[in-house]
Amino acid sequence: MSSGLASITSLAATAISDADYLAGVRARVRTELPHQAAAIDHEGIYPRTAMAELGRSGVFSAHLGEQTLLSKSSVALAVQAMAAVGAECMSTAFCTWCHDASGWYLENTRNTTLRDKLQPAIASGEVMAGTGMSNPMKTLAGFEGFKLKAQRAEGGYVVSGVLPWVSNLGDGHWFATVLQDADDARHLMFAMVQCGQPGVEIRQNAKFIALEGTGTYSILFRRAFIADEMMLADPVADDVKRILPGVILLQTGMGLGVVEAAIGLMAASNKSHASSNQYLPRGPSYYEDAKAGLLAEITELAQTPTEGAPDFMRRVLQARLAVSEMALDAAQSALLHAGSRGYLQGSPVSRVLRESYFVAIITPSIRHLRKELAVLGRN
Repeated sequence: MSSGLASITSLAATAISDADYLAGVRARVRTELPHQAAAIDHEGIYPRTAMAELGRSGVFSAHLGEQTLLSKSSVALAVQAMAAVGAECMSTAFCTWCHDASGWYLENTRNTTLRDKLQPAIASGEVMAGTGMSNPMKTLAGFEGFKLKAQRAEGGYVVSGVLPWVSNLGDGHWFATVLQDADDARHLMFAMVQCGQPGVEIRQNAKFIALEGTGTYSILFRRAFIADEMMLADPVADDVKRILPGVILLQTGMGLGVVEAAIGLMAASNKSHASSNQYLPRGPSYYEDAKAGLLAEITELAQTPTEGAPDFMRRVLQARLAVSEMALDAAQSALLHAGSRGYLQGSPVSRVLRESYFVAIITPSIRHLRKELAVLGRN
């Protein structure tokens, strides 16, 4: 057993309280991230060491039943842990969400052998994982088509295609995605794939205005063989529907982290400019109250993260939309509080502003969420 896995297993044997867990996460975040955030953002440095330390602190396991350090798994605490990361570095919070999502897919698979093989090392941060579900989610919403085509072969499938913009990747990292049968478009498979396995190559072909250090690549499949043993679900029935609420709820941790960072920047600006900032429409106390209300709603929804009822899904999508819009609003307010100092290249305010844009466009984006809510409203 590796040292990372041994560490998380021994901790799980003695469950810690929710408060102690979050205090430990925040302490680890303060140690690992503040001095790295600018380099991660501007220089595109992938925070592998920080991710490993976060894994050892249980950041990636709160929502995983057999791996959690808590008395019971909690999607809500995983959201709060991610928010603590995001308050210091949204790039690392985004990597955390990608990693958490893969753990969640394994949590909900019927392929227990695959879960036992991969989930412990992912939960501990010993092995990194991303999520290649942007294309499948956009396809299911009618925005695009499936990018990966699979043909049946003995013991698995041969897959070809290009999957754009998958994050938290590197050599040896894992990710999950959906494959479409080349001979039967209705037949979909949900699989775990490893970067660097024969026929699977990652390529960096874009430069972003923020979050450069997130290990974001396009993935080229050239007749890659994906074995039956790597299938999370084949065929995909209600599997994606079952995991989706949890995936979307987990995403809210990123946006809540941006809001928390913006609140801190507003408060810092008020130390020297409170006399003029008082005339702005909203200040840090407004966003503290709004964030607390949203977190209460997310915590309630997270009690049943696999529920599929339309009314429940509507609330999940509305919470995710509210987080995106609040992140944009809070980041803009932080800029107004800071004034020209926030408009300087490399300022903390400029980074939080760009991070808020990412919360708004990551799948499901604001337009995607609004479309899904409109469809639910018609049904």
